[in-house]
Amino acid sequence: MAGLGRIVKKVTGLAGVTFASRVLGFFREILTARYLGGGAVAAAWEFAFMLPNLCRRVFGEGLLAQVLVPVVTHAMENEGKERARKKFSTIFLYSGLCLCVICVAVSLVSFLLLQLREWELHWKLGFTIVPLVMPYGIFICLVGICTSLMNSLRSFVLPALASLLLNVFLVFALFFVVSGLTGDLSGNGLKILSSLSVAVLLSGIFELVLLLFMMKKEGMTPVFPREVLADGGTIREIVLLILPGLAGALTYQLGVMCDRSMAMMVGEYALPALNYSERLTYLPIGVVAVSFGTVSLTEMSALAAKGELDTMKEMLEKTMRLLLFLTVPLAGFVFIASDDLIRFCFMRGKFGESEALHASYALRCYAWGIPAFAAMKLSLAAFYSRKETKTPMISAICCIAANILMNLILMHPLKQGGIALATVISSYMNNFILLYLFSSRVRKGLLKGTVKAFGKFLLLSAVPVLAVFFASPLFRNMPLFFSLCGKSVLFGGTLLALALLFRVEEVSAVTAKFRSRK
Repeated sequence: MAGLGRIVKKVTGLAGVTFASRVLGFFREILTARYLGGGAVAAAWEFAFMLPNLCRRVFGEGLLAQVLVPVVTHAMENEGKERARKKFSTIFLYSGLCLCVICVAVSLVSFLLLQLREWELHWKLGFTIVPLVMPYGIFICLVGICTSLMNSLRSFVLPALASLLLNVFLVFALFFVVSGLTGDLSGNGLKILSSLSVAVLLSGIFELVLLLFMMKKEGMTPVFPREVLADGGTIREIVLLILPGLAGALTYQLGVMCDRSMAMMVGEYALPALNYSERLTYLPIGVVAVSFGTVSLTEMSALAAKGELDTMKEMLEKTMRLLLFLTVPLAGFVFIASDDLIRFCFMRGKFGESEALHASYALRCYAWGIPAFAAMKLSLAAFYSRKETKTPMISAICCIAANILMNLILMHPLKQGGIALATVISSYMNNFILLYLFSSRVRKGLLKGTVKAFGKFLLLSAVPVLAVFFASPLFRNMPLFFSLCGKSVLFGGTLLALALLFRVEEVSAVTAKFRSRK
């Protein structure tokens, strides 16, 4: 259990900072729901902000980050810190130039689309502010790349603190600027969206400056001598690694854009409903799964660089079981308490009964995807730690194609719920494919063990779900806060009692770590 203990120890600190960031981000979503509601202005903001976020997920926290950690870690282990610094500088420089080109291209396309025809209000507002919000994509992608470098140096907590700034700036803009403009959402829509776009851009600039300061203390600030500008070896290495992953990542993000575009076609209520429910779904994933994935990628990359594949495979198996133990029961609770969660978190101001019904329906559909969304962080890390990006690309393309097909089939009868279910099903497919291939090539029995653990935790979660379901009439007349607390205590207490009764080893692993810390 030593490897798992090391992972849990590092995850604990990172998860604490990530939790603070997610809570602040969740408070931001509460303010967004209050001041923007669930109509045209909210849909326009989600659409426009989605574009730089796509860049962040592909080039920043996504593909480049996943490729950068193994490359820098292998360079440090085999060639020394200075060579790793120069490799990073090459990646930083050419990534920034590519991001500038992408920003200009997307802004130009948005401007041209705006001139083609008279769009509905939510489309018109969205296309109008895209050129203002897209530069944020440049800064936040570079922030993601710098964060990955710090992670390669085993620094997790301080870089994660920088992620607080986006939420700080947006909360400030919503609370002090947007709150005074919401009397007439239609008339003030452009002013509201412009103020949010400026806040987002400023947060990206400040985050990058903060990360560069941290890198300076580590002696890893980017340098640009002639050898860095003409480092063809690093460029070829990154291109060969990134092209398969880029195809997969772009395919995935294409699927995300299709989801959002199809939601816009369903109606103006569908995209905000998916967004608010997705925020609730990804709150625990952001705290637990992202922390596990970030630490595991660094640890497994170091082990792979040293050739200690058996230790790496054992670490992956144990970490996956622990992650499923945390997320499968959580999926059950989110499902059974979806109405209360949506109403407690968002139902105020412009967010009324109709918006709550649409969002809670989407949340019930998203809930059972929580284990798959979380496990994907580890499934991908298993391949990226060994500098293997082609297999995840092929798997992603197949699953996103299936996702789009299921969207077309399910969106009409099930509305936004069909779009959510398509995402959930395709995520399970992707995990199954990756674990099957990893199991067949590297570690026999990994897939079988993972499926067995998932089934065991699913059965374990069924009892507390039923307990909350049958006890729901007891909480019906309580204030919403106390109802949620009561259901949480009942669910958690039942789950813990069952886990101790059946001696689930993951409970022992976590409690042992906290006892040793105490």
